[in-house]
Amino acid sequence: MRNALLLSLAAVAPLAFAGEPEAAKTVTVPQSPSTPDKSMTTASQPASADTKPTAFESLEANGRKHVLVCSIKTVEANRQFQQNVTVVQNQLAQVKRLQQRIEEALTLVEKEALKKVLDETNKSLEQNNTLMAKTYGFSILRQYLVEVGKTRLYTPVSDKEYDEAKTKPDFKEDNFLKNENGRFAHIATIAGVAENNIFRQNVQLVQAQRSRLVQLKAAIDQTKEAEAKKKLEEEFKKSEDTLLKNNEEMTKTYGFSLVRNYVMEIEEAKLYMAVTEEEFAKQKAEAEAKTAK
Repeated sequence: MRNALLLSLAAVAPLAFAGEPEAAKTVTVPQSPSTPDKSMTTASQPASADTKPTAFESLEANGRKHVLVCSIKTVEANRQFQQNVTVVQNQLAQVKRLQQRIEEALTLVEKEALKKVLDETNKSLEQNNTLMAKTYGFSILRQYLVEVGKTRLYTPVSDKEYDEAKTKPDFKEDNFLKNENGRFAHIATIAGVAENNIFRQNVQLVQAQRSRLVQLKAAIDQTKEAEAKKKLEEEFKKSEDTLLKNNEEMTKTYGFSLVRNYVMEIEEAKLYMAVTEEEFAKQKAEAEAKTAK
């Protein structure tokens, strides 16, 4: 178990998130904890998406005001949103690379060829960005925060584990996810913005603690002086005990353990755009005027 805690963890979170965690040493248990479940080159518009805000909503983060531009309420819609963001971000990066290559090109022929590719990429990026603005209120020219309201947590399962699960009376196919990377079993749903922020904080905490153990182990192996080695070993033991305790709490609360890999699927999220004070005042006044009618 102790050595297994040094294994890697796969967890992906798109964009920036509201409620960034502060430094901590122990995991935080939510007041209403979630319990383990027992039983592109072209951006695409969601087939069904309830994205437009129905009322003015805002939050403050990092000293800036943000206004709600989009609510995404299904796993599929959130997955598609993340894919679309990746598309435009990759295209923007390609534009910058092409611009750099044009500056460095030594011949006119090479410059013209690169400019042609750049024009095509810019055209596609503009089309995709327009679609993103229409669908989500998202533009690559602005900054955003994502506030996660509900997350589904999955862990990889083997064919044998899946077959065994199918023999149980409480088996539900909806509790399993399958994609090009394999099959995954649903182990927990984390509901609530505060609960999701706490969960992300706890994941980052145990990841950082595990990384510290790896560093300490390497330092112990490289240190020859007896007294220095002893101090490192004592620190390793304390850090390992803390990590074991935190990992046990994560398993109890979420069904999450560092000995396994995970996939997080966002089911509900809100997208907030950073705005200036002037933009905030204008949008708020427009919303209030609309409500007064």
